[in-house]
Amino acid sequence: MMNKRHSLHDVKLQPAFFEDGQQATLLRYLDPDFINRFQQDIQQQRFNAVQFGRWLEEERHSQHDRHPVLRLPTHRAFHIVCCEVVCHRPGMPALDPQKISSAGFVIRKEKPTGQQAWIIEEGEAVGWQSRQRPIADPDINRRLCPNGLLQKRTSSPVFSGEEVHPLHPVKVKDSKGKCRTLLFGYVPLGGFYYERNVQFDTSDVQEINNLAVANLPWPFGYSNGANQAWNPEQDRIQLDRGRPTAAFAELLMQLIHRYHLGEEDRADNQQLETLCDQIYFYDPDAWRRIPIYLPKMQKMRTGIHNPFDFSHAEFIPVYRTTSLIDYLRLCFADKENNPLVRWAAQVSDLADAAGGMNRLGNIPALPLHNGQGSLSDSLAFTESQAESMRSSLGQRLRDLTLATSLEIPLPKFAQGPDDLFRIIPFVRSVNDERHEQITWADQNSQSTTFRVAATFDPEASRPSLIPMPSMRDLKRGLAKGASILTPGDTFSLVNSLKFKKGISEDTVSGNFDLGAGIQWICSFSLPVITIVAMILLMIMVSLLNIIFFWMPWVKVCLPFPKMPKGSDG
Repeated sequence: MMNKRHSLHDVKLQPAFFEDGQQATLLRYLDPDFINRFQQDIQQQRFNAVQFGRWLEEERHSQHDRHPVLRLPTHRAFHIVCCEVVCHRPGMPALDPQKISSAGFVIRKEKPTGQQAWIIEEGEAVGWQSRQRPIADPDINRRLCPNGLLQKRTSSPVFSGEEVHPLHPVKVKDSKGKCRTLLFGYVPLGGFYYERNVQFDTSDVQEINNLAVANLPWPFGYSNGANQAWNPEQDRIQLDRGRPTAAFAELLMQLIHRYHLGEEDRADNQQLETLCDQIYFYDPDAWRRIPIYLPKMQKMRTGIHNPFDFSHAEFIPVYRTTSLIDYLRLCFADKENNPLVRWAAQVSDLADAAGGMNRLGNIPALPLHNGQGSLSDSLAFTESQAESMRSSLGQRLRDLTLATSLEIPLPKFAQGPDDLFRIIPFVRSVNDERHEQITWADQNSQSTTFRVAATFDPEASRPSLIPMPSMRDLKRGLAKGASILTPGDTFSLVNSLKFKKGISEDTVSGNFDLGAGIQWICSFSLPVITIVAMILLMIMVSLLNIIFFWMPWVKVCLPFPKMPKGSDG
């Protein structure tokens, strides 16, 4: 560190000389060669072109306000920000590009409480965070004191700080021959981050708990109303000689479909597995076949018809067969041939035909884990076990929601009413004593406030030409357009489909080999694929119109006459 102060070379960022307003210029180009186009426009001084400002009025189509909406590269639109750098002294001469060590800009999010910056930590985006008006260097590892006393680091650490996009200097002359130094750069409108510190507030946690059991009947949920009380005569036995109640059937389907309970290597199911390890199937007739317990049975009250009419601990090993979690594990051990999955599909079809699970009078018995027959055991819940199941389902859904949110990339630019953005340029220059200093654009030299269009924003979309084949092309040449490399088992399945049977269970014959086999390459005619796609699209649009009534917004067909080609003469 130096121990003496030095004077700073005054540098100022201002709007480009061709800009009528008082802000950094935003330019829009509609072709991918926009960098060369911009440089040509500057050299040729084509400042009256649409891309130099008039396009802003075309893009004021936000549903929230009149701020311009910047399109995305997927809309085939590209944006450049441009400003001018001068020496802050009489006459405002252009800053020599040789004195610019680097330049860039940051994109700030405008909030009623202040600005937010897009922060990078150790090379990974962490999202928008509140920041004050920029003064220091956005690169934490490169940050200098405001008076430029610190030397730059010789190492190259992983970037941490506010995300910076580069600006490039270019020296041009205006219409009067005066030299100008412009800074320009491409404005990237993409990016995402992963939320690493997700914390649900109290109201969200309660809502998730309610959703976890909202669709399950009592005693595992509250689909029949929240004011439910435990009734031992109705709620205790959930599986009677293999046949489940509607509540237990829906519980099982949720456990296997949503959580894959019983599948190996599912550490996130630990709480549910522990609970289900304490819930047992039992043989309702086992106590009748074991004489050693008959004397004890005679001492108990009369009218006993099943082991759950008493609670003597010595009877537990007699009638228990296996735990619920062991049964689920045995079923999942068969992987794609899981008999419980097939049972769930059968029950769902029967429930749909009956108008709901509660109207299904006779639910099919649970299958044996090997799929060879049905269970004949019974299963019962205590009140505390049912309550623990409701609580565990809520906790499991919270964990699943949290884990999913941590894996979903969140977009950098959203389209809410408060999602307003602004570009703030800066320049790092070398002063008279060969020290680097940073200069930020003031409020008047920053870009106009803007929004960012959504990918499917209809106002931002541009026509995309897809040529359709002629009907004469459908029966010409070999089918050598789109080629699909197909494994042997998949080809055997596809080849065995009976399309003349329609869409039903008879479509799949079942006589196909899932074993290893030679691979196949299946090629399809591109003209045929295109025609099929168009016909299917129009069919689906017409069918769904009875729901959405969207025909006036779906398509517009206009005559497109052939355009004469230019002659050489």
